[in-house]
Parts: sequence; structure tokens; C-alpha cells
Amino acid sequence: MRGHGLAPACGAAHDDLGLRRYGHGVIEHARAAGREPAARACGRPPTWTVDGPRPSARRVRPGRRWRQPARPSGRYAVPLPAVPGPRPAPQPGPPRLEPPRPEEVHVLLLGLDGLAAALAVLLLRCGVLGLNVNDGSPVTAADLDGGVYRPADLGRPRDEALRRRLRALDPRCVPVSGPELFPGALLPGTVVVRSTRHPPAGGGAVWTEPALDPHHPLVSLHHADGALLRWPTVPWAQRPCPDCLRATVRAREPGPVPGGLGAVLTAWARPAHAEALAGGLAVEVLAVALDGLWGDAPPGAGVPAEPWRTPEGTSGGRPLARLLAPPWPGEEALLELDRSLCLCGLCQA
Repeated sequence: MRGHGLAPACGAAHDDLGLRRYGHGVIEHARAAGREPAARACGRPPTWTVDGPRPSARRVRPGRRWRQPARPSGRYAVPLPAVPGPRPAPQPGPPRLEPPRPEEVHVLLLGLDGLAAALAVLLLRCGVLGLNVNDGSPVTAADLDGGVYRPADLGRPRDEALRRRLRALDPRCVPVSGPELFPGALLPGTVVVRSTRHPPAGGGAVWTEPALDPHHPLVSLHHADGALLRWPTVPWAQRPCPDCLRATVRAREPGPVPGGLGAVLTAWARPAHAEALAGGLAVEVLAVALDGLWGDAPPGAGVPAEPWRTPEGTSGGRPLARLLAPPWPGEEALLELDRSLCLCGLCQA
């Protein structure tokens, strides 16, 4: 224990040892050989002496026995506790806030045409693993434009072919098919993507409506006459009906003249246009999911100062639908929402 500046000592044994060894000379209290055996032989519990400034030498008169002062200077005795006292608990540091991860995003896709399938693949490449794909209709030749379905998938159910494709791209992804397996809106980062076709002129829905949480954000994609209608993002309870979609698309401008130069370019560039649209829609879906994840963060968690800009245009505070038609991906037409022909527009106050 000499390396730590501590050594056991005993007063009476030390005094006898010092007198027998040094006689009437100078008695030093710093370090003496034999102090440890004498301390064990004294019969008292040992104490620890803490190093300090060396005491001054003292002379002992002949015939008198030197006694240690009540308050020795230099080396003083400290009792060794039998059981160490409790240590203070470590104080936790400030909480470490991490940004959301794409693995926390859950996307439900209703309708798996070529564009929706390409959107699912891009979301997977962005890190979204919670994919719920639903569409039991067979794969058609028009679905091959998205580049996801293969010619060997023609006739197979879309959800089955897409699940196989997603698992082949990333083994961590285990896609499922079932809206009842999709989590509720209490879990942040959930988004519903619905891709539908233009309903017939007679009216009525041409797709099934699952029972979902009414608070789920909905990214609605509607295909009408070779163009894509991007409805503003609304809760699932305020989703557009076929009559609203039909009335809104009716206000679009006529397309290119059949057989003209623009029609030929549109036919050639349709696969490239679909792939470019899928990339933009993937970013929009991630932005909607990130809004939900940031909204779940505690106060002061570093929420962005500027909120995300909604991809839909606005006119006097009212949202507008976007019509995206080939061949140019960057061109779009803004359409007024027409919800005057049905009762579902009453909740759009």
C-alpha cells in the first residue's frame, strides 16, 4: 500500500519499536520497516495513515518515553470503514433526440397499377419497409410501363407479383396485403396512397373502400384519359368520391390531336413520364409521413422552422388539384375542385 501513500499503523507498537531501535535519537514517523507486522500484532483494528508534510524531528530525553501528540502534524490516522458508503447515482444527461428514420414510415397502397408499383419500389429504395400492398386484379400490358412488372407477371394478381418483387429487392422488407393489418393513425408516419381509374359516365364507384382510420392522410392518384389527377392531400374521411373526380376532370383542357406530332411523342414518352411521376410522388409521400413524425416529437425537438410546402397549388386559400399529362413531366395544369354534385363536399368547409 506504500504506492498509494497509505500504510497501516498502530500507536503503542510503533512507540516500542521506535525506542528499541533508535534509543535516545531522533524518532521519525514517515516510513519505518516493521511497522506492518507490529500493527498486526498489537491486537487493535488497523487504521490508515494519510501522507502529508513530514513532521519535524523530536528528541526524547533519557528515561522518558515519547508520546504521540493528540493532534499529530504531518501523518494523521483515519479509521478504515468496514463497509463503504453508498455512491451517488449517476445523473442522466440531456435526452438525445434523433431524427426520424424511414423505417418508421408505414404506407398502405390501394390500387397497384404500373405507376403505384413503381412508387412502392422507390419508397423501398428510400428505406421504407412497412409496405401494405392491395390489388387483386391481374397485371395487364399497360402496367409494364412502370418498369416493375415483368412480362412473365401478365395475368398474375398485382399484389402477389409486387410482393415478390419487393422481397427480391430488399430481404428486410416483408410486404403484406390486407388493409386490416395497417396500423391506426395514432402511430405517426402512416400514409394511405389510393390509385384509381376514371369511373364510367354512369357514375358509381369502381373500387372497393376499406374501413380505415378516418384520420389517415390520403395521397389520392386518379388516372383519367392518359393523364394523372393529383388530388390534394386530405384525411381519409374526406376522400373524393367518383362524382367529385368526374366533375373536376371535366374542366381539363383537351389533349393533343390524335395522329399529330404531340400524340406521337406522348405515346413514345409514356414510360419515361410514368417513371418521372413516380419519383416526384415518392418525395411527396415521404414529406407527408415526415409531417406526422415531426408532429409527434416533443416540444423543442428541433422541428423545422418552415413547414413543408404542400405540393398542391392554392387559389385564395382553397386547394387545387393538379393534372399531370405526358409527355413533359414538369408541366401540370391546376384545376378547381368541384364537389358540388355530391354530399361528400359538405365536410370540406
